[in-house]
Amino acid sequence: MAWFPEDWIDEVVSRNDIVDVVNEYVVIKPSGRGYFGLCPFHNEKTASFHVTPERQIYHCFGCGEGGNVVSFIMNLERMEFVESMKFLAERVGMPMPEGTDQGQIQQTRDEKQQLLEINKECARYFHQNLIESDGKEAFDYLNSRGINARIQRVFGLGFALNKWDGAKDHLKGLGYTDGQILKAGITVENTEKNSIYDRFRNRIIFPIINVRGDILGFGGRVMDDSLPKYLNSPDSPTFNKSNNLFGLHLAAKVRPLEYLIIVEGYMDVISLHQFGFSQAVATLGTALTPEQAKLMRRFTSEVYIAYDGDSAGQTATMRALDVLRDAGCKVRVMQFPNKMDPDDVLKQYGPEFFKKLMDNSPYLIDYKLSKLRGEHDLNTTVGKVDFATGAAQILAEVNNSIERDAYIKELESLLGIRSRAIYDQIAKIQATGQKRNKGQGNSTGNYRYTKNKPRTTVLRPGNEKAEAHLVNLMVQGKTNAMKILKGLDGLTLQNPLYQQVVEIVQGLLERKGEVSEALVLSHLEDKEDVRKLVDIFRREIEYDNIDTFLSDCLNKVSNGIIEKQRQEIQSEISMMDQEGIVDPDKYIYLLKELQQLNHKLSTSIGKEGNA
Repeated sequence: MAWFPEDWIDEVVSRNDIVDVVNEYVVIKPSGRGYFGLCPFHNEKTASFHVTPERQIYHCFGCGEGGNVVSFIMNLERMEFVESMKFLAERVGMPMPEGTDQGQIQQTRDEKQQLLEINKECARYFHQNLIESDGKEAFDYLNSRGINARIQRVFGLGFALNKWDGAKDHLKGLGYTDGQILKAGITVENTEKNSIYDRFRNRIIFPIINVRGDILGFGGRVMDDSLPKYLNSPDSPTFNKSNNLFGLHLAAKVRPLEYLIIVEGYMDVISLHQFGFSQAVATLGTALTPEQAKLMRRFTSEVYIAYDGDSAGQTATMRALDVLRDAGCKVRVMQFPNKMDPDDVLKQYGPEFFKKLMDNSPYLIDYKLSKLRGEHDLNTTVGKVDFATGAAQILAEVNNSIERDAYIKELESLLGIRSRAIYDQIAKIQATGQKRNKGQGNSTGNYRYTKNKPRTTVLRPGNEKAEAHLVNLMVQGKTNAMKILKGLDGLTLQNPLYQQVVEIVQGLLERKGEVSEALVLSHLEDKEDVRKLVDIFRREIEYDNIDTFLSDCLNKVSNGIIEKQRQEIQSEISMMDQEGIVDPDKYIYLLKELQQLNHKLSTSIGKEGNA
C-alpha cells in the first residue's frame, strides 16, 4: 500500500476542483451559491445533489451522501483511497510524489496487468471447454443443479479438463512463459520432479471478478465427493482471498444497492442470482474477514447473513456478526427451516418465501439475545441471572443509548430484574474493557484516521453538541482553528472522530498555515466518517459573540471530560464494592479522586450557570 506525503495529498485535492470533477459524471446546474443535479448514488427524479464550490464539498439531501472530491471518486468509481488519489493526480497531470520509485510502480503495474491478461485468457479457455463436447459432463452437472446456460455465461463459468497440462499448453501457445503462468497461480510447480502442471483439473471453474471486471483468480469445485471439494487460486499480485468477494461485480450493478446478502458458497450466490436476488456475495473459502466486511460497507450499510441452517453455518454466523458490526454494517440474520441452506429454500419454497424470511430477519442484537435466551431456563432464578448477565455483555457493545435503553426495558419486563442492576452490570463490563484498551492510540500515516475498532464512551448531550460545534467552527478558517486549538490544549475530545479532526487541523496549520473542510476530509478514508462530518459542516451555528460562544463550548467539553473520569472511577469503586476490597489503599485513593472530581465538576457547572 502506497504512503503519500500529506502536502502532496493536499495539492492533489486543491488542484481538482470539485465542480469540474463532478461535471464529468453528473449534469449539475448553477443554483444560488452552488450547483444542483440528480444524485449519482441513488435513484431520484428531483435534483437533490448539491455541490458547494466555495467549500469544495458535496451533499445529497435525499440519501445523505457527502464529502469532498476524493470521497466522490472513491464512492462513484468504487476505488480505495490510494487508487482515487492516483486517479486524481493523473487527471491534473501531477507526478507521483518524490521519494516514490515511479519506475518500480510502473513495473509492478505492468506485471499485474500481464497477470490479469493471463487470467482473462484462461477464463476464456475454461468457458470454451464447458460448452464443447469435452465439457458435457460438467455442463450436464450444472444443468442438474438448475444452472442454465444464460447464468453460466453471466458468471463466466468454465470447466478444467481432466488433464495435467491443458491450461498450461493453451497459455504457452499464446506466448506466455512458464514463470508468468506459475505466478498467476494457474499452474503448480513440483520441485522434486522439476515439473509444472495445471492447478485445476476436472473441476467446475468459477472466475473471481472485481467490480471493474478484472478476473483476479479462480475457484474450482469437484463434481463428486473427492476432496478438497473447493480449490482456490493462491495469493498473487492480483488475488487475495481475504480481500475479495465472489459475485460482488454483479451485486455492485444493482441500483440502488440497498443491501447485500452474504452466503457461504459460490453455488448459493448463483442460485440466489437466478431467483432474482442479485445482491448475493460469498467469501472465498474462508471465514468472513474484516477486509471483506469493509469492502461490503463501501457499497451498502445493510447486510443480511444467509449462512446454512446447520450447526457449522450457525457457528459461522456468530463469528460474522461482530466482524460486520465493527465494519459499520447494519446486520440482519436470516433463519432457514429444518437446517436448510439458501439454495434448498429457494428451490423448495420459491423466491417469495425467501423474501418473507428476509423481511422477518432479526437484527444483530435481537438475534444474539434470542440465541442466548435459548441457552437458559428462564423459569429458574439461576437461568434468569445467567441470561441477564450475558445480555448485559451483548448490550455493552451497543453505542446508541436509546437503543440500549429500549432493550433494557424489555429485559426488565421479561425477567423481573430491575433495569438499574442491568445498567450497573453494563457499566462494569465497559469499565473493564476501557482498562484493557487503555493506551491503544491511533497509528500513523495516511491511514491513521480509519475506523479500526468500536469505542464505548458515555457522553453528556451538552458536551457532545459542544464538540460538534467546535469541529464545525475549526474547519472554517485559520483564526477560529487557532483559538480552538489553544483552548483545547491538553484536552482530548471524547468523540474519536472529532478528535481526529483536531489532529488533522493541527497538521494542516503546521504544514500549510491554512485549513478548510475539503482539506480535512481528504485525510479521512472511511466514507461513513466523511458523511458524518459533512453533515456537521453544513449546520448553521447562531451566536452573538464568537469568543463567548467558543468559551462556553470549551467549558462544556472540559466538564464532559471530568464527568467521564468521574464515571470511570465510580465504576471501579462499584466493582471493588461487589468483588471485595483487596487493596484498601487504592480504594481510599479512588474515593478521594472521586470527591475531588465531584467538587471540580460542581464548581465548574456553577460558574457555567452564572456566566
